[in-house]
Amino acid sequence: MRNRFTSVAVLAAATLFVSACAGGAGNASEGGDSPSAAPGQVTGDLNAVNTAEVQAGGEVTMAIEKTIPNWNTLSAAGDISETVWVTSALYPAAFVIQPDASTIEMNTDLLESAEVVSQDPTVVQYVINEDAVWSDGVPITGDDFIYQWRVLNTRDCPDCATHDSDGLDKVTSIEQSEDGRTVTVTYESTFSEWQRPFQRLLPAHIAAEHGDLYETFSDYFVNTVPEFSGGPYIISDYQQDVSVTLERNPNWYGDEPPLERINFVMITDTQQTPIAMQNGEIDVMYPQPQIDLLQQVRDMAGMGVSHQMNQSMVMESLMFNHSNSFLSDPALRRAIATAIDTQSVIDRTVGQFDETVTPVGSVMIMQQQEGYESKVEELGYGQGDADAALAILEEAGYTLQDGALHTPEGEAVPALRAVYSVGNAVRESSMQVIQTALQPLGISLALETTDSLGDTTSNNEPYGYDLVLVGYTGSPFIASNAFKRYTTGTGYNPYYSNPQVDELVDEALQATSSEETIALINEADALVVEDLLLMPLYQKPSLLAYVDSLGNIRDNPTISGPTYNIHEWGFTGE
Repeated sequence: MRNRFTSVAVLAAATLFVSACAGGAGNASEGGDSPSAAPGQVTGDLNAVNTAEVQAGGEVTMAIEKTIPNWNTLSAAGDISETVWVTSALYPAAFVIQPDASTIEMNTDLLESAEVVSQDPTVVQYVINEDAVWSDGVPITGDDFIYQWRVLNTRDCPDCATHDSDGLDKVTSIEQSEDGRTVTVTYESTFSEWQRPFQRLLPAHIAAEHGDLYETFSDYFVNTVPEFSGGPYIISDYQQDVSVTLERNPNWYGDEPPLERINFVMITDTQQTPIAMQNGEIDVMYPQPQIDLLQQVRDMAGMGVSHQMNQSMVMESLMFNHSNSFLSDPALRRAIATAIDTQSVIDRTVGQFDETVTPVGSVMIMQQQEGYESKVEELGYGQGDADAALAILEEAGYTLQDGALHTPEGEAVPALRAVYSVGNAVRESSMQVIQTALQPLGISLALETTDSLGDTTSNNEPYGYDLVLVGYTGSPFIASNAFKRYTTGTGYNPYYSNPQVDELVDEALQATSSEETIALINEADALVVEDLLLMPLYQKPSLLAYVDSLGNIRDNPTISGPTYNIHEWGFTGE
């Protein structure tokens, strides 16, 4: 039985991170007074909204939309938002991205300091808090930093299927003091985004008990439910495909978190999530917004439920599987992208409840970030121009025969497997709009659903899809984010490679100014958009709903998600 406290939230300035964010915090009543806010909507400074003094005790249940097929969030198939949210309370990080998607805060529970001590090459020194330990009492040391470096640097474990190197492929050495608490990291050259590495640390001493680098990274940490923690909570119960329960880590070295227990329940059909909240079965939901769901959340304003809604850093996009022999042809991909009307997709989906959403024309820099430039319009993509699409196909030698598209060699293009998340009405509607747009080209789509996008997009032998709707998350580290998503050999792109993109992104990582970084990334961005690894559609609104007696919970539209500060959540009280 959840122990809920229902008193009114009050403002507080406490925070566990460096450079505490200044500014006012919003609450439900403030949101109601705002002319742009809907009933129950909480507004305010993104980094401080809903700040409150909270009472020790109680438990919270949060719904997540996906199951957890892989516990190693550093691996290609494990870097799924929901898995990151659940394990953020277990795997410590050197720095944490804040909700405004621009502020980067050092984790002062883990680190006493982290600073660049010299440049050209970049040398960074970390001092680990002397009290920081894993849940079994073993100190967190440079060994844990070195383990992450070795599994991600692409040299010591070339077969480790990582989601990206986090810049650790550019590290030449890591040295530690005798007690392991001072860690010195040396890069091969200037590295502009040095705050990016050492996310989601894993315990090196446990890895050493379970095999070599490959075995531990690709098997043990993937398939074994973590019995360890370096964070404020530890897993106490796991029911596969059903739920995960966290309880306070008795060896946590920071301030004791207010909540005794946090439950994550897996509800893959988002239509069932608001029903669960109405029935008091969950306290927090972070679904992809859709018109009926949002209205249900607003209707719960009088039932003690608040919500926050913002422009997210997640770009909804249509991903093309280049390993498919048909979609490996750029002409076919260009024709598909030209025939799709992105505005129609928006109008049929998120535009029905958020009129501020517009087509996004970049894949590397989000609309709210400095340096954003749209590349889509000049290429003719997303305009819904069937005649132009047919002209592209005709010029490439394709023919229409009895309403079906045939390749220049005369082979019929089969129905393309178009995959989206099960129970996701927004993506279902999007696929239906795309399906209709492609019919004049003689292209048919076989719509399929999946409850594991990570498995779907990483399964290419045989390929697990032809087209798939996915969300790509932006980051304040635009060069590092571009590296992991769009360069050769990274976990996100097992089949896409453009040497020019690789070179430009590498130069951006060594840039000495933000202006230089932006210019180089925009050049690389234009190439990826033209190649159509994926077609950007729009940036999704984000929706976080929770019982209004829950303080310090706030929307973080980056990969960190709302659990980035889960150790501060709690119920307000007298």
